[in-house]
Amino acid sequence: MSLYPNQPRSQEGWPDQPSQYSESPRASRYGRPPRRRRRRGWIALLVTLIVLAVLFFVGDTVARSYAQNMIASKIETSDGLAQKPSVTIQGFPFLTQLAARDLKVVDVSASNVQAGKVDITSIKATATGVHLNSGFSSATVDNINGTAFISFASVEQALGVQGVATITADPAAGPNAVKLSAGAIGSITGKVAVTGPNEVQIQMGSLTGLAALLGGVAPIPTQTIQIPKLPAGLVVRGVSVTSQGVVATASAQNTTLSQ
Repeated sequence: MSLYPNQPRSQEGWPDQPSQYSESPRASRYGRPPRRRRRRGWIALLVTLIVLAVLFFVGDTVARSYAQNMIASKIETSDGLAQKPSVTIQGFPFLTQLAARDLKVVDVSASNVQAGKVDITSIKATATGVHLNSGFSSATVDNINGTAFISFASVEQALGVQGVATITADPAAGPNAVKLSAGAIGSITGKVAVTGPNEVQIQMGSLTGLAALLGGVAPIPTQTIQIPKLPAGLVVRGVSVTSQGVVATASAQNTTLSQ
């Protein structure tokens, strides 16, 4: 009796055994593409996308660096600065901004800017809405705001009292008051005020203490600080005295980046 009643018999009389190795879908005439081959295709596509992203990032970084250097050189020459300022273009990607000729935010900074007798410690400005012309040779600016910081050490050097007297903020005498102190000799209280579009004055008062009693001591003249031509035609709007020095705030609207 056959163990496989439904199994066709071979010529020798024994039933044909089921094939141990059935035909795989890979070899089937109607089978789907091999899974391994599809996986390799996805990996190749992913690698290609990564390479393109890296190239785009590198190209964006190089183009940004070049534009920043060009803007810095333009400001240096047009504004008569002794050294090239630092320029940073915000926002990513830069290439799309360049294609539209519209830069969202541009930061400009400079250190140790000489202004007559005064060494301005730092100048910082932020421009928003920078629109490049078709030749990329100039740009108009919607708004720009900045600050010029003058340390008390720079003020002391300008007044010629460095090493002899110290200048500090004097809140008791007012929000924009400073005090020049020379130990037992005496002290002077002064006021810091904006006296022109790019001009700040430190107006010193009368001597107090021993110097006032002895007399014959020449008063310290008013010190005028001419803020140099700032990027994008910044105009000084106000001044304040901090614990570290004098801060002049400036702004401008609808101007050019290298005015």
